[in-house]
Amino acid sequence: MSRHVLFLITALFLNGVVNADTTITGEFNLTDHRGNQVNQESYQGKLRLVFFGYTQCPVVCPTTLLEVVQVIRQLGNDSLQVQPLFITIDPQNDSVENLATYVAAFHPSIVGLTGSAQQIADAAKAFKASYGFIKNEENPKVGDEVYHSAYLYLMDRSGQFIDLFGYSTKPEKIVDTIRQYL
Repeated sequence: MSRHVLFLITALFLNGVVNADTTITGEFNLTDHRGNQVNQESYQGKLRLVFFGYTQCPVVCPTTLLEVVQVIRQLGNDSLQVQPLFITIDPQNDSVENLATYVAAFHPSIVGLTGSAQQIADAAKAFKASYGFIKNEENPKVGDEVYHSAYLYLMDRSGQFIDLFGYSTKPEKIVDTIRQYL
């Protein structure tokens, strides 16, 4: 990830896109990587660990999902009470099939979610997640540069916001927080 993108993500946080007064509702209406229509109520009774990203992300997304896998492993049997959700910000390229392959490469309990561009925008708004695409005018063959917030959202069993973990938060810290709500 370029320093420019890291700066932009940090600036979004510092400029109030996400702050202590932000209401995170966690609402969504999307399609899971098995083709099922789901929403926040589909995961009632489980804590949710939610991340926004995309399958072609070179660093942040795979690193974060590997941290989620560590969290799952450290939780042991308690991980059955936690539903990890990966919501794509790139529905144009992240089809149901692509998401199924991607999340399966990390852990079978991770659910990939996609939808229309509007459904993704609505979900991101509900979580106060930010993302965007910057045209690469200098080298169009390389494609757009993508930026996105890099937070893991912890939601309670009814879908209410509990906590936010920044990029590269140690899995032990996430596990300690989750254990408070099991």
